[in-house]
Amino acid sequence: MTVRAVLPREPAAFARAILPLVLIVLAAAVRETRLPVLVALAAGTVVALRRDAPVRWAWAAPVPVALSLTFGLIVPPEAAPGGADCGSIVSPPAMWRLLEAVLVLGTIALGAVLLRAPAPSLWLRLPSIRVIQASVLAFGVCALLGLVLGPALARPFFGSYGLDMSNPWALLPALVFALSNGIMEEVAYRGALMGWSAKVTGLAPALVVQALVFGLAHGGPDVIGSPLTLMLALAAGGLIAGLITIRTRSLLLPIAVHVALDLPLYVYLACRTA
Repeated sequence: MTVRAVLPREPAAFARAILPLVLIVLAAAVRETRLPVLVALAAGTVVALRRDAPVRWAWAAPVPVALSLTFGLIVPPEAAPGGADCGSIVSPPAMWRLLEAVLVLGTIALGAVLLRAPAPSLWLRLPSIRVIQASVLAFGVCALLGLVLGPALARPFFGSYGLDMSNPWALLPALVFALSNGIMEEVAYRGALMGWSAKVTGLAPALVVQALVFGLAHGGPDVIGSPLTLMLALAAGGLIAGLITIRTRSLLLPIAVHVALDLPLYVYLACRTA
């Protein structure tokens, strides 16, 4: 997908094009604004679609991310203490993330229909054989390293904890959780937010904004201490994932890495023993 769009120079048109991105950055940074921003973005999208205005792409692009951010305001059901839900296919963390993924991906599908947007506009295409091979390898390596090093890397942000790694059935709900979260976030951030915004702003601004929003969105109240380091790390990860998406013209490699790195996140949520 080649995008050469640039922001309009006329002040009113520039404001209409940039406002949706400003709103989604605000929603990621300030939790209290998330629901109003979602409503504003949805309303702006409806108006732009009715007018068939070029700016409709910029307004529709952040709606799935805004929905995910707003969904995050709801207190999720917790897994049973002591790891009792660790190996259950219907464990609360896995089902809750699956529900969010269905809502967000359904919103993206609806947006694609209304925009008459082809799958490549979301970077949903198979890349070259070499990239497919790299994705398989990256998944295996990142999953192994994440499970082995996850507790040590997470300790500064989430504290010390023990894990029950002995239940082989935990792999099933972990895959449900990781696939739901990884696919949802990559299609929402690198797909809709970056791909559709780029049709109005060009790729460079869309790339930077999606990385910024991705970092800001992960500084929630469950992080102990200052979340700044975690947000910077994830913003950098979002930037790298966006660059890989542009370079390979596909979301496959970012999805593979994201899913692999989310496996230990499920273990943290459902398999903690202390």
